[in-house]
Amino acid sequence: MLDKTFKRTLKLYTKRLLLALFAAAFFYLHFVYGKTARDTFSVFFGGLGMFIYGMNLMSDSLQRIAGDRLKSIISSLTRNPLAGMLTGLGVTALIQSSSATTVMTVGFVNAGLMTLQQAIGIILGANIGTTVTAQLIAFKLTDLAWPILAVGSAMILFSKNRTNRSWGEALLGFALLFLGMKFMGDAITAYRDHEAFKTFFVSLSQHRILGVIAGLLVTLIVQSSSATVGLTMSLMSSGAFGDEPLTALMAAVPIILGDNIGTCITAVLASIGASRNARRAALAHTLFNVFGTLLVLPILQFYCELMMKTSVDPVRQVANAHTIFNVANGLLFLPLTGFLKAIVMHLLPAHEDENVTITNLDKRFLATPAIAIGQSEEHLKQAFAVVGKKFDKIDHMLNDPENDIDDISAASVSINSLHRQRDQITRELNHFLIALAQKDLSATLSRQTTRVLYLSKDLEIISSQLNKMMALMLENAENGNKLSQESREEMHLCINRTAEIFKLVCSDLKPGKEATKEIQHQIYSQAMLQRAARNNLIDRIKKGDHAPLESILLLDVLRSVESLLNSMDYFSDHLAFKF
Repeated sequence: MLDKTFKRTLKLYTKRLLLALFAAAFFYLHFVYGKTARDTFSVFFGGLGMFIYGMNLMSDSLQRIAGDRLKSIISSLTRNPLAGMLTGLGVTALIQSSSATTVMTVGFVNAGLMTLQQAIGIILGANIGTTVTAQLIAFKLTDLAWPILAVGSAMILFSKNRTNRSWGEALLGFALLFLGMKFMGDAITAYRDHEAFKTFFVSLSQHRILGVIAGLLVTLIVQSSSATVGLTMSLMSSGAFGDEPLTALMAAVPIILGDNIGTCITAVLASIGASRNARRAALAHTLFNVFGTLLVLPILQFYCELMMKTSVDPVRQVANAHTIFNVANGLLFLPLTGFLKAIVMHLLPAHEDENVTITNLDKRFLATPAIAIGQSEEHLKQAFAVVGKKFDKIDHMLNDPENDIDDISAASVSINSLHRQRDQITRELNHFLIALAQKDLSATLSRQTTRVLYLSKDLEIISSQLNKMMALMLENAENGNKLSQESREEMHLCINRTAEIFKLVCSDLKPGKEATKEIQHQIYSQAMLQRAARNNLIDRIKKGDHAPLESILLLDVLRSVESLLNSMDYFSDHLAFKF
């Protein structure tokens, strides 16, 4: 597994290398071919940068608008592979990013919120949904780009509502996308008749694998499959692939096929350091696109002839080739999701400890807050389980009248070990939530983040109170004091009932109104019983029914139980927090 620092360093040096290559090419063209070649080069890459920025801005804005609902949409509509595929298609068409959908899917699998088979269905749909971008580009809305740019800019500048500003940013990104396409096309047109230029692009139709590699490499560099599709369509519109329609299309389609493979890199990177199932989901995404490409390459000429019948516009033919390939590939593999799962399970076999669900709070998933919230909730459930074990340890110890100092000491060691485990879980969770809170979140996601943070802190207090209670009992045993049967049973009854309430409180992170009322009623009823028990104990102490040290221990334990109930009351209030 790659070290995170190494990966960050590698990414930084890759960016510096690309910048250095751009600068070298810029000055080479200037000194060898003159100002015109240099300016054309600059306009082309400036247009490419504008296109990529517009694509990312539009996608990020649409994700922010739909983000509050993405988690529930993806997690609830994946009952079978067909439902998963339709869900992936719809979500990707909505947010205009197959990479975002697949990264979210990897995140859900990593968090244990989704099975591998469900994930495969969503990935099939995401590949189809991403073709919407190409179809939009093929409409050639360049003339509308400037008015759309003006409307989007006005919404950003004058709107006070965050959602309206996000819509403005989406329109701005949409306009920049088409303007970038125009600048790229204009720059390429000047060189379409250049002999070396024509030879290079025509050779892509003769050597299909070179086109696939080119599409793969470009997508790896720009980190956007839509950008590669847009670039290919721009080349097609400018006539860069030659004047013969079939040859031009046969040069363009392999680039699209390579682009489909290259887009898998985002999910692969997201799966590094994640759970084994998450890595399987990323591998399934890669295999799906590789298999589809291997099926089309041998019949490329027939496929391109078929695409030419769908439209007379070469740019639309490229868009249709992209769409039909992904739709056909998805429909082909839909009934074979079980087979695809078996392949990735064979390539990444199970380990003995795989049944243990571990949520990986990888900060890469902070880029998709809806996923991050789901992961933090699953991580919090692990802390619930640990604190529940602490209740069980204390309850079991009080229920056994034969416990001696060694047994109580062993129980204390176990409680302290669980406390450290819980502390590690909540410390990681708190750091993750603070990093999430610093993101540009919607009001709803911000409240959800605050709510989980409060729940984490409440749980921390409850865990510490249990440790304090155990320490009191251990101190009592070390002083040679033995509890009477009546006192032991009384303490056992209090702890047992409190443990039941804790498990009820933690059984549902999003309880309904009736469930919340029931929880609060249970806490209130037990609190009343605790007060009555304390008053009865004081009366017995006054009568001399208890030894002094035993009386102090019982009072301390009853007070600790009351504190636990108060903390659980706060916990239930935060559970019922509306968002």
